[in-house]
Order: sequence, then structure tokens, then C-alpha cells
Amino acid sequence: MQKDILVGILEDDVFSRHWMALLMVRDWRTRLMGEFSNQIELCEFLNGSFQSLDVLILDVDLFGEDFSVGEICQNLTDTKRSTKILLTGVNPNPRIIRHLDSDQIVGYVLKQEVGFSLSWMITFAYEGECVLTPGVLKMANDLRFSLPENRLILDGRKKLPGFTDHEADVARMAIIFSLGRRDLADELKISEQWSYGLVSELYKKMGLSDILSGEVDLFSYIPESPIIRSHFQEILDELGTSTKARDMETLAYHLITMPEIVT
Repeated sequence: MQKDILVGILEDDVFSRHWMALLMVRDWRTRLMGEFSNQIELCEFLNGSFQSLDVLILDVDLFGEDFSVGEICQNLTDTKRSTKILLTGVNPNPRIIRHLDSDQIVGYVLKQEVGFSLSWMITFAYEGECVLTPGVLKMANDLRFSLPENRLILDGRKKLPGFTDHEADVARMAIIFSLGRRDLADELKISEQWSYGLVSELYKKMGLSDILSGEVDLFSYIPESPIIRSHFQEILDELGTSTKARDMETLAYHLITMPEIVT
């Protein structure tokens, strides 16, 4: 990827907004440019800043009427921005899905189906895919709505293969949330020394050192999806053969947050 994807969030729920912001900050592909709790704040940003905005995550649950999505599309056009819009919500909304016909709308995803895979979904949407989650796909099929040919169905709720539920929780705390070993030890009520060994064991279980050294083929760990594989090849090209802690954590982060592609 040539540059960071510049992202804005329009979301009135503070918890959801901060959760999405955390996931984006942790991913090297995305850079958060602004968080907006309402349409007025977004308009003030658009009118008062020359900063680019590549993707806007738009919570459709904000609106009582679907025309507000069209208003925001128009606001972006009026300020001469070619921003792509990724729609998100709690439940699939039949009034919203028709907006997928707009060139500015690049996907519609349900929050509980995004899981930890938000940055992956933003990346695919930015690159021209129409990103959907299974619940939106089901609604479209029920409504006999004709989806774009470039649709990509992603599910971020997958389990980590080979990990127990406890190990998966620890891996997410240590890697996704970037908890320091002392903080991780406090959270798990174990010694700091034990937390270092625990994280090292998780890395070993994921085969990170062997992957980065070239002893193990990364592509034996991931699905036979060309689009997923091309992204991991880009990540490997970026990291080289480094086994530094930061680079191992970067690779681990992308493996843990990788979504499942639904066929």
C-alpha cells in the first residue's frame, strides 16, 4: 500500500466510536483523521479543513430517515472530496441498502459481524470492493436486491485456529490492545515474568518467528483467498525477515484480525 488510508468516523455512540478508533490506530494501514458525533461536526470539519478524507465510516442508526445518507454524500461532493463511505449499523435496514447503488457508498457492514476486522474491511473498501457482512447479504437476498458484482462478504467473528478461548482472549489483549507485559500481568493476575513467557508461547503457537525467518510458509496458515494472500504478501514485503518484537506483533495483529471471506 502506497499510503495511509485517511479515515473519519461519524458515530453518536461514544463506546462504538472509541472502539473503532482504537482498532484503526493499531493498524498501520489506517490513520484516523476525525471523530464526529453528529452531522454538524462533520460539516464543520469538511468546511474548515483542507485535509483529505479517504473513507468515512457512517453509522446509519443515527438517522430516522434514509435521505440523510444522501445529504452527507452531497456534503462531500460540495466540498470537492472523493471520500468513499462505508455504512455501518447494528441491524440490517431495508431502507439503507438501496444506497449501495451510489458510487460513493463502498459497503454496508453490521457492527457485531465486523468483530476485530475493521481495518481489513476499510482497506478492501478503499481498494474498490463493495464490502458487506453476512447479515446484510441475507437481507439483500430476502429483498431480492441486486448487489454489485464487486461485492466481498466478510465475517470478522472467526475463532483463532488452534487457540483455546482463554488463549485467544490473552492474545487479543496483548496484541490488539497492545497491553504492556506489566499491565497484562495485572489484568490476568499473574507475575510479570510469567506474562512474558505466556506471550512468547502465543507467538510460538502462531509460528511467527518461523514465518518471518522463512522456515515456515505463511500461506499455510491463511485461507486460499487471493485477495487475503496478496495483502499478507504486502505485509511480509514490508517486514522482511525481521524478528524484532514490534514486527512480530505487527504480523500477529494482522493474523488475529484477519476476517473470513464468505463464499
